[in-house]
Amino acid sequence: MNNSTIQSHATGLYNEYAKDLMIGNHFVSDKRLQDFIAELASEGLLLESFKWDEWYNNSYMVDRPEYIADATLYECQLLVTAMARLDSFSPGVLSNMRRQGVLNAIAERFKALSYEPFM
Repeated sequence: MNNSTIQSHATGLYNEYAKDLMIGNHFVSDKRLQDFIAELASEGLLLESFKWDEWYNNSYMVDRPEYIADATLYECQLLVTAMARLDSFSPGVLSNMRRQGVLNAIAERFKALSYEPFM
């Protein structure tokens, strides 16, 4: 996916879901989180395939969401794709990742990656 595609969608997605993705114990329905994932999928931000070894090698970011601020586009896609797949087998994964700030960090990083640097 090229930067212009990300730029045209990431800010809108972030603005729509920022309040729901905030870290903490406030209630956010699983449906709302699934809607977020569905929008990421429709925008091409989820990976169609990946190797679980790659997820494992990058899973340290789930424990330290502040590392996501420096993640590449692929790493963000890898993390959110794996979490979405894990949630389908073990409901609650996305909710837990939201409470810990991981989904917010990924949404913020998608937004940051959407801007072209000024030259």
